[in-house]
Amino acid sequence: MSKQVPISGPQKWYVNEEDNRPEASMPNISHLSGAQPASGYSWRAPSPPHIYVPQPREADEINVPSFQGLGYTSDDHAILTSVTASTPLLIKTQEWKYTARRRAQDILTYLQLGPSSALRDLETLKKDGITLLLVIRNTASAAARLLSGDKSAEALGIQSAAVDVGSNSELIAALPRGIRIINDHLLSQYRKYAAVNDVAVPQPCGRILVFCETGNERSAAFVTGYMMHVFGMELVPAMQYVQSQRFCVAMDDGLKHMLQSYQDILVAQRSLDAATATSQTLSKSKRRRDEIEEDEDVDMDQSDDEARFGGRTYFTPFQ
Repeated sequence: MSKQVPISGPQKWYVNEEDNRPEASMPNISHLSGAQPASGYSWRAPSPPHIYVPQPREADEINVPSFQGLGYTSDDHAILTSVTASTPLLIKTQEWKYTARRRAQDILTYLQLGPSSALRDLETLKKDGITLLLVIRNTASAAARLLSGDKSAEALGIQSAAVDVGSNSELIAALPRGIRIINDHLLSQYRKYAAVNDVAVPQPCGRILVFCETGNERSAAFVTGYMMHVFGMELVPAMQYVQSQRFCVAMDDGLKHMLQSYQDILVAQRSLDAATATSQTLSKSKRRRDEIEEDEDVDMDQSDDEARFGGRTYFTPFQ
């Protein structure tokens, strides 16, 4: 009688015996065929894809579109279109020096981006003509009064403002408020000069410094969102524009995906505004057509009355 040999399954030489996670022993066709996994399995939710932002080539020009902000009157829109006009930017990343990260850089003719340490140099702020200090800070820093532009603004006799967020993900809700602060400041500065008849409105009529602790993350994401909102730029070109001026900007994937979501919101808002404007135009056209038809009916009724009663002589029905 022959000895029976137990039949064993395929050798699981690809399993790490020290890995006690449930996914380590998860059977599938790849395991049965003896394939080697490139990385460990995980039960976590899939992460969003990385947003790659290519570095613009040296000596390329980046053109900033005209003002396309939402929610402004025709007069305010015309003023902001004038004061936000910008010339094409020439990329010069090779001129960047490591020590420049401690200073603020011009992103637009009226907008600077930098770290909080730039506020110590009051002479530079005065020479650059800064009229508003805008800090993008965490609510914990605001409560502890660790990050503010109030003292520097008071020393220079200029304005200061703050946008407080609990986390970077909350920045998407705070962006419209911060953008409104900048644009309202530009409008007030323009009207201040325009009120004096014999003084021409300078360009730029106001300059804003946006800052956070480093000037590379939260405030850089805010300025990128400003470019997207005000000029209608998409995420990648806006990030390229900001980083070409301040080369040390480093936004993580969380900030990039937040800005991607903000771009989707802006696209939806602009589509809704365009549809509303088209609907109002059609409604006005229909209303005008109805008024014309009604006037024609009134004229026709009046003509019928004149034909029926026009030839009658005057008489008194009762004496």
